[in-house]
Amino acid sequence: MQRNMRRSAAAAVFAVAALSLSACSGSSRSTEDTAGNSQQPPSSKTGESNSQPLAGVKPCEVFTSEQATKLGLSGPGTINEFDNSTCDWKLGEHILGVSVYKDMALNEINFSGDEKTRTTFQGHDALLVRSNERQCSLAFATSGTTSMLVRSTVDVSTPPDTACNLVKKAAPMVEATIFGN
Repeated sequence: MQRNMRRSAAAAVFAVAALSLSACSGSSRSTEDTAGNSQQPPSSKTGESNSQPLAGVKPCEVFTSEQATKLGLSGPGTINEFDNSTCDWKLGEHILGVSVYKDMALNEINFSGDEKTRTTFQGHDALLVRSNERQCSLAFATSGTTSMLVRSTVDVSTPPDTACNLVKKAAPMVEATIFGN
């Protein structure tokens, strides 16, 4: 009897895990606001075509040498070992990362349960995301099917606003490099 209960419990745990994973991996083309009303997914700048603005963009090449100097980046970034669409730079005890999503719309980026705020950035639909007080991300649409993410993780010894301040400084530079502004 006890063996059957263990099997049933294990099967239930497996089923819940499988459902959770499938819910995270599915992409939906519409979202619901807090009132339950269906909304269109975030898009890029008004009037932008759905061409591939990121086609030739490499994540470790999004900053000019002048921009890198202003940010205090020493040396080239390195491709993230878990995500080859992301490049990371060390800034002392901080990390600055840029992700280039050539086939992922803004609404398809999975932020789990992180605190998200819809906003606009340089005329693009965007999400400001706070995982905790030491991490901050800004994701923005570059077309209807592509997006970018600029994120920062800072050391615990720094003031809490440091992560978002770094993102606010770096994101306009990335956008300017991509769109030539």
